[in-house]
Amino acid sequence: MLEVRLKRKLQGFTLDVAFKVDQEILAILGPSGSGKTMTLQCISGLVRPDEGYVSLNGTVLLDTSKKINLPARQRRVGFVFQNYALFPHLTVSQNVGYGIRHLPPDEIKEKITNLLGKMNIPHLSDRFPRQLSAGQQQRVAVARALAPEPEVLLLDEPFSALDSLVKERLQLELQALHEFYKGIILFVTHDLTEGYKFSSKIAVFESGNIVQHDDKERVITCPSNHTVARLVGFKNLMEGSVTKVQNNVATIEVPELGGAILAKVSNASRLMPSQRVTVGIRPEYVQLRKEAGENTLYCTMDRIAEGVSATNCYFHVNTVGVTRHYLMVILSRPDSGVIKEGQKSHLYLPPEHVVVITN
Repeated sequence: MLEVRLKRKLQGFTLDVAFKVDQEILAILGPSGSGKTMTLQCISGLVRPDEGYVSLNGTVLLDTSKKINLPARQRRVGFVFQNYALFPHLTVSQNVGYGIRHLPPDEIKEKITNLLGKMNIPHLSDRFPRQLSAGQQQRVAVARALAPEPEVLLLDEPFSALDSLVKERLQLELQALHEFYKGIILFVTHDLTEGYKFSSKIAVFESGNIVQHDDKERVITCPSNHTVARLVGFKNLMEGSVTKVQNNVATIEVPELGGAILAKVSNASRLMPSQRVTVGIRPEYVQLRKEAGENTLYCTMDRIAEGVSATNCYFHVNTVGVTRHYLMVILSRPDSGVIKEGQKSHLYLPPEHVVVITN
């Protein structure tokens, strides 16, 4: 298990995070400048926090209160940098073997051969970094980080420099990585799709703090605040107030929609009448309906933005005396073909997909 508590103050920014990770993949998600990379640097020993505690499988790597601060080379932490940071004057084999150069030559050669095979790059052993593509450099960087057999592997936005086709292939390879590497993986990204695909849990950073740390499904379906909701794809967020809670179903009055909507909630005890809340729904869960009904809004199609596999549709709600409010709906291409701009439609908001965020 990796246990982390860190505090570091900079001008205009303070990192203050605490979390635990078991033998799993944790995606650290958040906007640029939220403290994601700094957290990895503190764990690896590259940066010293003002206050902190880091323990890895029972070994204390850092404890500022006891003046313990193991150097990076003793921490059994592998780090794959965003720019890969390969040594330009060394071949692929020499780069991979750099961290284990103290071992007997035969053992070094065996480890290098094994890792290059697992990363599908044995044919690149004698090349230099300048002769490699970005994807190949990433594979070398991962192999180099794994050579000393670290107990935790830190990946700092490993896909940011790759095109979409290479990125997808390497994502599959890194998912398979956990089949032979049984350590902990921390994976920094600002891309929700990457974080969800690659991890079992997600920690969301905002301004140096963790605002939600949970199983990835709960982060996606039950965001803790506005920041998390927007980060995980809730394009439709509206202010409202609770009017009734009964049998785990909350009735929320939403002025922007000109009325009330229902939301199924897992913890009804945290809601009470007249409480101000935010309600949200992901655009892919909004459904077109032919007729009015419960949780159905009468809307007009305002704009269509076609994509390769899906279409983003923007509807405005037909309310009287209320500032026009828009709802985003994602439809498959076949479904989007049945509706045109200016057309009036009924939109159904399934109560089980309406999220209630307490303000």
